[in-house]
Amino acid sequence: MKHISAIARRDYGAFFRSPIGFVVLAVYMFLNGIYYGGEITNGYSDISGQISSFEWVVFLLLIPLMTMRIFSEERKIGTEVLLLTSPASVWEIVLGKYAAVVGVFLTMVATSFLFPVLTLAFGGTVDAQAVGVYLGFVFLGAAYLAIGIFASALTENQVIAAIVSVATVVFLMLIQLFASLMGSVVTTVLGWVNVFGITDLQMSNISTAVSDGINWLNPMTRLDNFAKGIFELSPIVYFLSLAAIFLFLTVRVIEKRRWSQG
Repeated sequence: MKHISAIARRDYGAFFRSPIGFVVLAVYMFLNGIYYGGEITNGYSDISGQISSFEWVVFLLLIPLMTMRIFSEERKIGTEVLLLTSPASVWEIVLGKYAAVVGVFLTMVATSFLFPVLTLAFGGTVDAQAVGVYLGFVFLGAAYLAIGIFASALTENQVIAAIVSVATVVFLMLIQLFASLMGSVVTTVLGWVNVFGITDLQMSNISTAVSDGINWLNPMTRLDNFAKGIFELSPIVYFLSLAAIFLFLTVRVIEKRRWSQG
């Protein structure tokens, strides 16, 4: 545990000893400030809508910026060898670095607490929907951070790491479209080769089942109930499981490289 804590503190501090940490915070606060200012000018405030509006900016721009250097830079400048020969296990290294970027992410999210506070100070309300959106945003962000760390472990080129991270997130975001497309394909194929006398209703049910099965993997649909102020355990388990899968894959990549060097 002490190794995880030490690595987390080191990497968290490194974010703010370089411009990246401040750039991430500045971009996030700037965009949120413009959105919030526009709402106040029009006489209302929608905190949940504000968070939802900038999800794509965070997931496609800021999270890749936060994670692209986690392992890539260590590998490029040669410090990865020192890290891998330290007393810390690979799991401790990965979890320490993951804890660091989650800390930076939570710091970024915490800066936006200013807007609910201002809303309450001026007599507005912050409802369960806003709390739900914040909660879903944090857990989904934690999953995407794990994806970014995995991408960073694959290459020493930070730009390539960022591109892989963005491509993976885009793929996950487009699952709903892919699910709908596959449902239509299944319906068309069944219509062409309908040798079992399947009715239109049955074909529709099969198509729906295929779409729902694929869409089950879609992280974005897990946020629907949170956005309505309905709190469930299953989406949180899903996000944590997604993060665990990519952290496990990261460990496997690092271990493979460690043994190949040894």
